[in-house]
Amino acid sequence: MLRCFVLALSFAACMLAAQAFWDPITAECQPPAVEGTGEAIDGDTLMLTRTNGLTDVVRLVSIEAPELYQVCRVDGEWWSCGIEARDTLAALLEGRQLSCLPCGYEPDGAQTMLCRDGEFDIGEHVLRAGMGTSDAYFANNLQSAESRAFSAGRGVWQGDWVHPKAWREGQRLGYNPCTGCLFPE
Repeated sequence: MLRCFVLALSFAACMLAAQAFWDPITAECQPPAVEGTGEAIDGDTLMLTRTNGLTDVVRLVSIEAPELYQVCRVDGEWWSCGIEARDTLAALLEGRQLSCLPCGYEPDGAQTMLCRDGEFDIGEHVLRAGMGTSDAYFANNLQSAESRAFSAGRGVWQGDWVHPKAWREGQRLGYNPCTGCLFPE
């Protein structure tokens, strides 16, 4: 009886550990990786120039950054958070050799990829800077990076903003701003 209990407890612990580190979104990313350098288009999209010279437009998997011309508000003052998100991504890409794993396509046909330079995850660092939000609601590095930025009030988390998806649908500040919320309605 004790042996069955220990086995069941061990199995449950293994399942919890697997759940903590497995993210079904990034699990879809499959080799072969695409190698090259990146140039920011907006806060979550880059032009990937492959080592052979071909280019791809790539969206970083599992993150949403403010749209390029989106504005946010801090202490009643407007700021160009979309431009700042692009500039943040540009700084993160500078001088890096990327290895990007294809992860699939978004409904609009854009290819999503998980892009890293060694262990340096580009999307994770966009979120650490507070310049976006993640749709990976699991215990992984992206959600952790977003939570830390939120707690520290970095980037968009320092004031009022509209989630990028809602902004694309026409919502603007003043009509349900995302004030200190991780998951807007």
